[in-house]
Amino acid sequence: MDFLTYWHQIAPGLCVAVLALGLGTLSWIDLKTGYLPFAIQIPLGISGLIVAVLGSPVGIGWQFALIGGACNAAVFAGLRWAVSRWKQREAMGQGDVWLVGVGGLWLGPWALPYIMAIGGFGTMIGAAFVSMIVRRPLWKGEMPLGPGLAAGILFCFVLALFDSAWLTLGS
Repeated sequence: MDFLTYWHQIAPGLCVAVLALGLGTLSWIDLKTGYLPFAIQIPLGISGLIVAVLGSPVGIGWQFALIGGACNAAVFAGLRWAVSRWKQREAMGQGDVWLVGVGGLWLGPWALPYIMAIGGFGTMIGAAFVSMIVRRPLWKGEMPLGPGLAAGILFCFVLALFDSAWLTLGS
């Protein structure tokens, strides 16, 4: 059996495992510290690009992965800039911008609206749930967005593996 045949057999499970481990670790760190370390995001992004080169199980080629990484990060950087100007203070960290860029390397550019929707909704639900349990507001008015974005990336990847009808990655 040649390498690429073997790769296509193990890729779906291996990709989900790598994403779950990396995104889970980032989420835990963000919840505890408010930061998304680049030391984890960079290898996770490189992994996504390698997967795209070898043959992504969700059909994203390396060109589409690069476009997704750049476009997703650019959109989120613009959003960060606009909301920060409107609020007259930092609205989100650079780690969030890089995280959606990593998502683009794994999923291409068309998954960004889904990542954002799942991430935003998941962040609000998670913060409300935890606030109810601890009986106090979370993060003094600030909520970490990273865990929601991470859940959005992982959820979209898994849905794409199952050829979800409503999630078209455009490749």
